[in-house]
Amino acid sequence: MVELGPDGELLGLRFNNRSAAPITDIPFDEMAGYYTAYRHLAEIIERPESEVTFKMAPGDLFIVDNTRVLHARKAFSGSGSRWLQGCYADKDGLLSTLAAIEEELPEAAE
Repeated sequence: MVELGPDGELLGLRFNNRSAAPITDIPFDEMAGYYTAYRHLAEIIERPESEVTFKMAPGDLFIVDNTRVLHARKAFSGSGSRWLQGCYADKDGLLSTLAAIEEELPEAAE
């Protein structure tokens, strides 16, 4: 959920309380403290003053870096239909492809 670098720097935060797998790697005697902290983080994330909301129109595109921004959708309560398409690209795959291109075509790195 919280990813830290070797020096303790925050690298990423992931939070999905709707589809999280059971937590099994925390010692039993630390479990109560873990869930207290987990609930507190959820409360912080769900504060209305932390939200930025906007309505998308047909043809709009929203791009988000999942390692930089926590994001979600509001419930759809209007009439009519809704079609929202997700597309995911992981940074590791992108950087690997870029490195392979640069190795094959050094001029592409300039």
